[in-house]
Formats: sequence, structure tokens, C-alpha cells
Amino acid sequence: MNILLVDTATERATVAFSTPDGYEEHIYEKGFSPSEDLLMEIKGMLGRKGITLKDLDLLVTTKGPGSFTGLRVALASLKGIRSASNAKLVSVPTLDVMIESAADCKKVVLAAIDARRGRYYLKARKGEKVYVDVTDSALSDIASLLPQNEEVFVTGLVSEKVASDLRKMGFCADYDRDGMKAIGKSMMRLALRQLEEKGEDEIGEGPLYVRRSDAEEALLKKKEEKREGM
Repeated sequence: MNILLVDTATERATVAFSTPDGYEEHIYEKGFSPSEDLLMEIKGMLGRKGITLKDLDLLVTTKGPGSFTGLRVALASLKGIRSASNAKLVSVPTLDVMIESAADCKKVVLAAIDARRGRYYLKARKGEKVYVDVTDSALSDIASLLPQNEEVFVTGLVSEKVASDLRKMGFCADYDRDGMKAIGKSMMRLALRQLEEKGEDEIGEGPLYVRRSDAEEALLKKKEEKREGM
């Protein structure tokens, strides 16, 4: 199976490609613009492998929460590729992918994405037990939901800071020192399970947003100010 994987939900972008002959993954820490660079990177990766769009079997991307622009561009790009190929498309929740990257961990795994303004996109789980479902919260707001008698393992680009803050709150917390550098394989495992259990994405399926964008917030504020001025 030829699988193309894309994650642009955070400031670290990943583009990966899995074939029966091997696996290739490119990680971009800085300077990667999904709207400008993503399709070029996909084209380059396929060209190096001698693969055409019609040779693709499965397209995988993270669906959110995360960067509004990154999520929209990745999903729109893969939808375009799906229409030009015979590939199926599966989008997987970003926080679930992060938890999957620590699948062998026996602790409570807390996935965290910086949502700015002192808040995080968060999910915490141990096995099948979900302590914190997908939320946009300050860390202090979800502390009461985490078990005090178990160690918490934090994964994500902000894992070191979140673990440090949890320790200040009295938790025993550690963090992912590898920085999720092989997230593509976690995406692939989760997507293959999702494809088997639920099938591919519906045509109209879009990103998972937990928070309104800055543009939406500004528009709502403008409408409220207009109503108050009437």
C-alpha cells in the first residue's frame, strides 16, 4: 500500500510516505509554509519514489485541533489529490495521534498543543480511560480531572513546560524528550485502524476546530458592538 501522510497542525510540519519498499519522513521545524510549500514537498517526494498520484492508495492528515491555516491547507490539498487519484482519505484527530506516539507508555498520557493566550488544546488518557477529552483550557482548569496518585507523561512540542507546570501543582509528571519526531508512523497506525473500523472520510468532512479563529472572534465582536450601538 502506498500511503502519503501530512501533519501541519503545529509549527512542526511532517510529510511522510510509506510504500511496501520503505518509509520516508521529512520534518520541518521552522520556515515551512503549508500554503506555499506543502504541495511542492509532496510532488518532490513522489518524484523521488517514481510514484504518480494514481499510484497512491491512502492519504492521511491530522484533522485538529491545531493551526487553523495548517489544518485547512492540509485537508484541502489531500482532498484535491483524492479527486485526482483513486486514493482514500482519512483524517485523524491530532491529540489522538500524539497519544498514539506514546502507545507503549503505562502512565496517564497528556497530549498538549499550545493554543496561545495561556491555554492549551488538551487530551489525557490511560489505555481506554479518558480523563480529559479534547478541550481548549488553561492547565489549571483540567488539573482536578487528572489522577493525583499516578504519574502523568506529557507529549507534544510544549511537553517540557506543561510537565514543569504540573509538577508545581503537585503532580508527578515527565515529558517526551524525543519531541514526537516520528509522528508519521503514529498517524499511519491510527489511520489504518480508523479506516478498518469506520471507513474513509465523508466528502464534506472538515477540520476539527475547538476554538473560533481570530477572524471569527473579531467578526463576532464587531457584530456585538454594532448591536450595542443600535
